[in-house]
Amino acid sequence: MSYEIFDPFEGALDTVDVTEWLEGQGWSEFLGIGGEDSVLRVRSFRRTVDGRDEFIVDVWDVVQGSPWVKVDNFGDMMDLLARWAPAVQAAALVAAVDDLRSYGLDKDGLAEVVGAKVAFGVSDALPALQRHEQEQAAYRRQVAEQRKAAREAAARPSS
Repeated sequence: MSYEIFDPFEGALDTVDVTEWLEGQGWSEFLGIGGEDSVLRVRSFRRTVDGRDEFIVDVWDVVQGSPWVKVDNFGDMMDLLARWAPAVQAAALVAAVDDLRSYGLDKDGLAEVVGAKVAFGVSDALPALQRHEQEQAAYRRQVAEQRKAAREAAARPSS
């Protein structure tokens, strides 16, 4: 497998919107393991240059990300995902066990969600969980918009 450490943000301002910058460079989100709320996740992006696909991969925990790794073909990209999949699975399992062992109650906790499904059934618990998820999604959008507005304000030259 051949890969290289790659900086897709070379020449970008610190305040750049990551998604917009990557899309501007021709990258589009491809495959990943874990979601934005996962304790550890791997994501990849793909672009086509001169008729050939190339891929970049990074690994994130809840605080920071790894350097980007660039590979020149699908097989190498899948190999990287396969190498990281056990770490993502282990992180998810440890987070679940830690959550189950916690003495506190958390409306988003694994035990609480499972308990609600068992106690109230999916027909009662599901609408409440969906409502909560919609509220969380709206909050995440609001925070993202506030961050973007702050970056844009900071990027404007002062008079």
